[in-house]
Parts: sequence; structure tokens; C-alpha cells
Amino acid sequence: MGEQNPPPPRFRPQRPRSLTASARRDGKLKVRARGLPLWSAADIYHQLMGLTWPMLFLLFAGLFLVFNLGFAAIYRCDPSGLAIAHGGADMPLFLRDFFFSVHTVATIGYGNIYPLSLWANVVVVIEVTLGIMIFALATGIAFARFSRPTARMLFSAVMVVHDVDGVPTVMLRAANQRHNVIYSAEARLSLLIDDIVGGLAMRRFVDLRLERSSNPVFALTWTIMHRIDESSPLYPWLGDRCGGTGQEIMVLLSGIDEVSGQMIHGRWAYGAGDIRWGMRFDDIVTSQPDGWRTIDYLRFHEVVPHESVT
Repeated sequence: MGEQNPPPPRFRPQRPRSLTASARRDGKLKVRARGLPLWSAADIYHQLMGLTWPMLFLLFAGLFLVFNLGFAAIYRCDPSGLAIAHGGADMPLFLRDFFFSVHTVATIGYGNIYPLSLWANVVVVIEVTLGIMIFALATGIAFARFSRPTARMLFSAVMVVHDVDGVPTVMLRAANQRHNVIYSAEARLSLLIDDIVGGLAMRRFVDLRLERSSNPVFALTWTIMHRIDESSPLYPWLGDRCGGTGQEIMVLLSGIDEVSGQMIHGRWAYGAGDIRWGMRFDDIVTSQPDGWRTIDYLRFHEVVPHESVT
């Protein structure tokens, strides 16, 4: 028995790296583009779909406010174009025009403020037309956000390496947090390396062969394994138990959600510092006498020394 590594402390998020940070949950790849326009109308839908719900709500609320303030200013071009019904509250003209704009674009139609002049009626027609378009777009974006299939896949914070049948094997743990059935789940593990191809320095992905790359029914947890034999791109890591500078491991999981019937995806990435040598994942799944299974997510990222490491 060789010297065993001490148990690592509880997981703490590392400082974000390039690919690792972008592949982890809601991460953004840090890229500065030169020679391209800063904004394109063709990307509006993509940008709106990428916003968080609070940001999307604030955007539409701000657009609604600016829209009505703008039309209130247009109604003010004809101060006598709108009238307040008899007995209506006395208010400044701009507030009258603003509230009438809100009633019009929202098709509320209280009737306490109504257009009199030709100018006001023409502006009403334009505002209603534009308002219908804006509400249709807002409804479409909201529906697309709600109907978009999402995955709640959890990946272990670290990878572990220990011997399996005499061969060092790197492992990571994944879990389906919804505990529904994901059919035909597929896993893919790739190593991002700096390489020389045709005399040119290139940054490319090298696939890592998995012991089992598919799972017919992914409902609970899945340990994804890659044997580090002489044909593995990770074989040089065995010498000093340290990966190459800038090398990162990317994992992709996909499958068909039984509820929506659509393809869902999950992703994560690991740097060389995220690998725990001579360790294994702590057991977290237990079976109860009543047939229920218990998964202890409090220990999902925990690792313990592997007894058979030499």
C-alpha cells in the first residue's frame, strides 16, 4: 500500500477559467470580437432568450413605460384632442395623456378619457397597431422561455482517479435532479489541449473513450469512467499526477426527457486542479425497506480515500 492522499476539504468553487467557467452553469465565454458590429437585429431573439427572468421583466416593463410616455408626448401635440368624461378627476394634461395611452395600448377602455380630434384618433390607431405587435412579441418570448426544455443535471465538483482492475480510471459523477426518466442518455468526454498540427499551434478537442457512453434510462446517478491506459490522452498525467498547462476536460450529457419528449443537454468542465488522485466518491444512494431509494445530495461532491490504491 502506497501513501494515500488526505481527504480533501469540502468543495469550494475555484476561480473561473476560460472553458471551465463558460461550461459551468450559466457561464459566459469571455471573448472580445474585433471587426464585427457590436449589435445585430438578427440576434434580438437570441439575446432575449438568453436574459434572466428578472432582466426580461425589467426590459419589458421599461419598454412599456417608454412606449406610453412617448405616445403621451404625441397626444400633447393637440392639447384639446382628448377629453375627460363628466365628473372625471381633474389632473394635469400630460398625466391625462399618459393614462389614456396605457388604457389604449392595454385595450382596457374605461371610457373616462376619450379622443375628440382627428389627430388624437389617428394616433390611437397607430398606437393600437404597434401595441398589438409588442404584446404579441412579449407573449411569444415568454411562451418560448416557458416551453424551452431544460435539464437539471448535477455534476460532481471534482473528478477522481483510482485503479479499476489494475488500470487507473478517471471518474466523474452526474445526477438527474428531477428524478424523472431521461431516455437514451448519451455522455461525451473530451480533452481540450494545445497541439501542433501541420506546424501550426492549434487548440483542439480530443475525445476520451468511455467505459459506458450511453445509458438507456438515466433517472438517478451515473458514474462516467475513462480508463487511463497507454492509448489515453491523459496517460502523460500519470507521471506527476498533474495535467498539462491549460488543459481542460469537458463533459456533455444529452437525452430525451420523458415529460416533454424533447432533447435536453447538460454540460460541465474540469481543470487539472479539479482531479483528486487516489480517491473515490462517497456512497450516496441507499435503498430503504419500503422500496424507496435515498440520494444524499449533501455528500454528492464528497470523496474519500480509495483503499486499493498502490
